[in-house]
Amino acid sequence: MRNLARFVLLLPRNAGVLLLRGYRALISPLYGDVCRYYPSCSAYGLGSVQQRGLIVGSALTAWRILRCNPWAAGGIDDVRAARHDRDRITRFGWVVPAGMFPKAEAAAEAAREAHLLEHLRVDEAAAVRAAASAAPVLRTALRTSAPLGAPVLATSSPIPSRKD
Repeated sequence: MRNLARFVLLLPRNAGVLLLRGYRALISPLYGDVCRYYPSCSAYGLGSVQQRGLIVGSALTAWRILRCNPWAAGGIDDVRAARHDRDRITRFGWVVPAGMFPKAEAAAEAAREAHLLEHLRVDEAAAVRAAASAAPVLRTALRTSAPLGAPVLATSSPIPSRKD
């Protein structure tokens, strides 16, 4: 019963989510990538309405749109997550009470964990590539007995010089 009452209270928020999803699907592609911030203003608006509700989310979105002007520096400006754990966001973007759809929540949690594991693998591979690219510099430093922080001057080039 409590979940049903919470679901009814979330209807205005979900109506705002529906409007923002429609804007992002129909109108936002016409503008192209013009926002100075990441995520774009429409994505920020969608996230803020989902996290904070229709009234506070709309106010945060209006403030963001005012800040997104040609004189702004731009940058990364993520929506802060809600302080409570009462709601869940579905794949479509609807906001539903936590525990209302336990099977869907378990599937979403498994997908989230798989996504995190994939990012860890990508980060791990990037670290291995960075270490491999730094290996020649380290070998040269060890060969010349230079401290690791000191700049290394190569005495011989791996490419033979051309004698004219």
